[in-house]
Amino acid sequence: MKKLPFITRYPALIGMVHLQALPGSPGFKGSMNDVLEHAVADARALEAGGAEAMIIENFWDSPFPKNQSPPVTVSAITVCIKEIQRNCSLPVGVNILRNDALSALSVAEAAGAEFIRVNVLTYAMVTDQGIIEGCSYVLSRLKASLGSSTAVFADVMVKHAAPLSPFELETAARDTAERGGADALIVSGSGTGMPISLNDARRVKEAVPGLPLASGSGITPETLPVFMPYIDLFIIGTALKEKGKVENPVDTERVRRFARILTGGTEK
Repeated sequence: MKKLPFITRYPALIGMVHLQALPGSPGFKGSMNDVLEHAVADARALEAGGAEAMIIENFWDSPFPKNQSPPVTVSAITVCIKEIQRNCSLPVGVNILRNDALSALSVAEAAGAEFIRVNVLTYAMVTDQGIIEGCSYVLSRLKASLGSSTAVFADVMVKHAAPLSPFELETAARDTAERGGADALIVSGSGTGMPISLNDARRVKEAVPGLPLASGSGITPETLPVFMPYIDLFIIGTALKEKGKVENPVDTERVRRFARILTGGTEK
């Protein structure tokens, strides 16, 4: 399996920093300083708990555009990432919802982030934002023009979406890797916090054994050992929050619990 240079051990825990609503979004509360304070606190909790990396995402900016985000969103995310980097040393990924891969890569290059997440790299998905088409063509050419080594994590059958037309999961996984240029693949449940099908994880891993496979939703401490034979990178958001609620801050003890299991430790 291809190893990612910024991940030091496998399987790895990648925590989510769900940014509060940013300037320009309906939920913004008027203070960028508050956004930064909450983001840094969550990032520090992930680092203290033993996460290997984190993804910075404009989770609370809904409703989202399909592809191109407004400049104020891109600027605010860049500011958040730089502030997090000043306070934490974990590798950073960028996800700009819903599918603004070009801005995500641009932010990663400008801020020195290690990877991006792309929800729809290949095929076409029906979402609450409408039909989103794959962006591998334009993304690959931007990467080439920048001389970028930023890794691309790509969803296969992304959550909160359905394929425009039926296709085999294995075919989609191979196309995303081989034709789309992904560096890691992601499988998830139907929505945020929803469980993954173990059979889907197995099928994608067997179809593309040469790339790391990440989980994108719904992993709990109880199900974690079940998925470890197939999943290399556990992207976890909701389950790391206080009381397991997505709107709450990251709980360092919850992060430690996942990290202990992944490193072969025992539950207390």
